[in-house]
Amino acid sequence: MDQYILSITAQDRPGIVAGISSALFGLKGNIEAASQTVHQGYFAMIVLCRLPGEESPETIAQRVRQRAGDDLHVYVTPYRPLPVEPQPAGQTFIVTAIGPDQPGILYALSDYLAAKMINIDDLYCCVQGRDFVVICQVTVPPERDFSLVQMDLEAVGRKRGFEVHLQHENIFTATNELRFGRLR
Repeated sequence: MDQYILSITAQDRPGIVAGISSALFGLKGNIEAASQTVHQGYFAMIVLCRLPGEESPETIAQRVRQRAGDDLHVYVTPYRPLPVEPQPAGQTFIVTAIGPDQPGILYALSDYLAAKMINIDDLYCCVQGRDFVVICQVTVPPERDFSLVQMDLEAVGRKRGFEVHLQHENIFTATNELRFGRLR
């Protein structure tokens, strides 16, 4: 069986995920991982799936469009694991940033993180009112001092006029579960 990465975008509407998963099931495929979101009325999904290998990427894309809608933009890429040397896992942290919307906020944050070899594992950002909000999950390598990274990120934010916070994922989860738990 072969593995494929599918990247799918379209105007959002109910049933897209059902159509995609139906098409892959119909091809005797197995979805191994997927991530999906909607931004400003547009659907975006990335899927890692395993298929018997009998179909070309073009045929796979065509089957997905047949089941989920002709308006879908579907890109199918054969997945080939990269030979990666094992790296220390590091620790997972949550970066949150908020400030007046202006060009360059995401660039300033991501440029700092890249320079420190801190990987962004998951990212969400949007404009809310007049503010730009960023929430991202990052992996901080063990050789990086958390307190220095935190101070540097705060300095990046001050320079651009926004607030930045870095919290260990366990603290972020605990504080947000407490806050949202009261709403139930």
